[in-house]
Amino acid sequence: MEDWQAFRQEFVERLAPDVQLATLFDFLPELYLYVKNHRSQFIRVNQAHLRLRGFSHESEIIGKTDFDLHPRYLAEQYVNEDRRVMQAGRPLPNQVWLVPGQAGALHWYLSSKIPLFDREGNAVGIAGVLRDLRKFETVYRPYQAMDEILKFVLDHYAERIDIPDLAEMAHLSVSQFDRRFKALFQMTPQQYLLRVRINAASHALTSTDDTVAAIAQRCGFYDQSYFTKRFRRETGMTPLAYRRRYARSD
Repeated sequence: MEDWQAFRQEFVERLAPDVQLATLFDFLPELYLYVKNHRSQFIRVNQAHLRLRGFSHESEIIGKTDFDLHPRYLAEQYVNEDRRVMQAGRPLPNQVWLVPGQAGALHWYLSSKIPLFDREGNAVGIAGVLRDLRKFETVYRPYQAMDEILKFVLDHYAERIDIPDLAEMAHLSVSQFDRRFKALFQMTPQQYLLRVRINAASHALTSTDDTVAAIAQRCGFYDQSYFTKRFRRETGMTPLAYRRRYARSD
């Protein structure tokens, strides 16, 4: 076909003004689809993504940003990447991201984003998909050496965890372990441990009525003042302010 682009465009222009193809992704539960506008507000998500976020209907997420859903330290990273994709005007495939699930636990996902353009060629948003990193063996293989470490931290973050012990589990020196972990995940083991604990505390603050002191201790912070200081540094607000803003009402 000589003018295949015009042929395709003629059909696209006849479609109703909605992200109709997104419905197809409701039949692909292993893919988490989302569409955002230029302000990084959610415009469309599929059913799998709704469940990942802990929602039951699109109306609960449409118009919100990652800042409404996550601690600031995570939201800033997600939104900054959205902006980079729009500014560059190019797809950004297969990025490894740490994303909270419905129950608050952090998991690693493979993220791919593309810019969305208006009729004048201006980037007006992004579309992306998340995939569970563990389900893609070829991509995941370099990370498998750290799988035991990641699971150990997720299972034992409430306890005392020393980095030298994690390095020993990985059969590496502390310096080797630190370098390899950072090369894979763009953060140090200490930062990963802190993020797991902060995320667990964030979930507890919004889903329970437990005291800040009890949450701090349960999430591996044995000093409430230290917990409050680190929590504020990571999220931009105190634990009580975070609870007031994000607590879900049943």
